[in-house]
Amino acid sequence: MKAPFKLITVVFAVSMLYLVSACGEDANNNNNGKDSLNQNVTEINDDNLITYLIPSPKDMFAFTKEGNLKYSGEVLNAKENADKYIDTKSQEIGFGIYSADLAYTAAFNQTNTAVEYLKVVESLSDKIGLSSVFTESLVNRFKKIENKDSLLKVTNDTYYDIVKFLEDNDRNTSLSLISVGGWLESLYIVTNLQNTYQKDNEVIQLIADQKNIFENIILSLQQREADPNVADLIKELQPIKKVYDGLEVIKIENPNVDNTKTNKIIVGGTTKIVMTEDQYTKLKKVIADVRNKLTDSDV
Repeated sequence: MKAPFKLITVVFAVSMLYLVSACGEDANNNNNGKDSLNQNVTEINDDNLITYLIPSPKDMFAFTKEGNLKYSGEVLNAKENADKYIDTKSQEIGFGIYSADLAYTAAFNQTNTAVEYLKVVESLSDKIGLSSVFTESLVNRFKKIENKDSLLKVTNDTYYDIVKFLEDNDRNTSLSLISVGGWLESLYIVTNLQNTYQKDNEVIQLIADQKNIFENIILSLQQREADPNVADLIKELQPIKKVYDGLEVIKIENPNVDNTKTNKIIVGGTTKIVMTEDQYTKLKKVIADVRNKLTDSDV
């Protein structure tokens, strides 16, 4: 079942929306941990297919806004690695990875670096049949960027053009591979910017919350497991799955819902994913291992 474009769920957008409050303008508000609690995640089935996409620049920008996470060029996938991607699988995953890098550089207003990574993304787009998205006018828009807002708008527009093109052309497998690359690189960036474990740190909690999203990523991939590239990718993601499977999910009573009509407090239930320091260390390592293997990177 093909999901309408306007109803598509963006994989990393879920966590990035939480990160707005964790690291952004609402960081100082007293939410009593409410923003780091998970609601139930809809399971993918034939009647409700969630399509996972590369992270939008807007969503990437959310977690950096007025936060404590500082830019580091060391987390970027080296531009020269793109020359190593000679098969469809590595090119489409690489496209997602470099798209996340592009969004990341745009979020931190690294205009020159963003233009360099746009060239890499554009080159890969030719190889995977997305060249029609990267028109001369688009490239010229990047060259004429004057401020951070313009950079984000251009990258965001490009993002939606890519998504719509893949959906309109029924390229679900390509979308899956690209989205995994984007999700993995985004999480690799965040775990490196948040280098150390801190108890009750909201960014750490948000990384733990990726457990639900990752489970749905696997479910989405399993729907296309007949494709050898997807089957191989599922196997390569198993180290990450093993760590996320080990995280404890605890139920938390949430008596914060006020029924104004009856003047009663309605006690609701929700869950919180708990990640220890040891688990965070392991997760950070396996994310880096899987990412570096897929990028053919030694760092």
